[in-house]
Amino acid sequence: MAAAEVVLVTRKEYAKGQEAFAAADWVRVEPAAEDEPALAAEVRARRCRAVIVGVRPYRGPLYEALAEVAGASGSLIARFGVGHDGIDKRQAAALGIRVTNTPGVLDQSVAEHALWLLGALARNVPRSDAAMRAGEFPSFAGIELAGKVLGIVGFGAIGRRLAAMAHFGLGMQVLAVDRRSRESIERDLAGPLSQGLARYGVEHYTTDVDRAFCEADVVSLHLPATPETHHFVDERRLERMRPSALLINTSRGSVVDEVALYDALAAQQIAGAALDVYQQEPYVPVDPAKDLRRLPNVVLTPHTGSNTHEANRRMAEAALANVRHFLAGRHDQLTLVAPPQDAS
Repeated sequence: MAAAEVVLVTRKEYAKGQEAFAAADWVRVEPAAEDEPALAAEVRARRCRAVIVGVRPYRGPLYEALAEVAGASGSLIARFGVGHDGIDKRQAAALGIRVTNTPGVLDQSVAEHALWLLGALARNVPRSDAAMRAGEFPSFAGIELAGKVLGIVGFGAIGRRLAAMAHFGLGMQVLAVDRRSRESIERDLAGPLSQGLARYGVEHYTTDVDRAFCEADVVSLHLPATPETHHFVDERRLERMRPSALLINTSRGSVVDEVALYDALAAQQIAGAALDVYQQEPYVPVDPAKDLRRLPNVVLTPHTGSNTHEANRRMAEAALANVRHFLAGRHDQLTLVAPPQDAS
């Protein structure tokens, strides 16, 4: 591994993990454009075999540039984060490009953000703050969360952390929902399901997704972006929710049908929603006439759930570890994202 080898990091991610990137004395880590054609041009100009990228979708030029530069030796796209729906895994696999991510490093930050969004929504924090800044002194009645049912849809690492925070910290009743097999869940929990559920404060567990939408006072989404989860929360599921219910999404924007959500909120079919992720980012309404920013019962944050100093450093260190393993030929130590099964 040549000490002078250059690794490019998209600028937003470089700024988040600058301290860790600057400390990597075994490689030259440099910021680069996020825009795909510009990033591809930099890959060619700097002869880079490895790049670290954020959530922006990459559809073609980046893969072609990496394959051209690396040739038979292969190349690497390291995601600065966990979700990898912005990477075309089929195309990458076809060109001999490995794809990695950084699982586990942002679980605490995203779980905390989901909890803060819930609290802000429950106690009308954004509305109260805006009114105070406008010279008003309003009185918006909120709700207590103790005793309320929290439906966690997707019982992965983030969902489990949120469950523990909500149950042991706030006294909420937790209903966990996951479509995976019992065996898969028990592998995650490293033991019997009943013991794992008790450890995270979960009173009820089910594979019946609609049960959460019917019974929960709050539904929090923790799902990956896949063809199966596209518009997972649609008009039908929103209609099943209680008029007093709240919806939280810190997973991926494609999971929620934003037009259906707008209609449900505008009609007060549900009481409120808090979103950190959107179908298009930066946020642009799917239908200009149904802009979520116009509604008073919505809390919006700009995909900032994992953006804490602690998580950013962990993500940078984990991404760099993948790069170092790759450049050293230790491919068995990479945290690889599996390509589609039919990829060549």
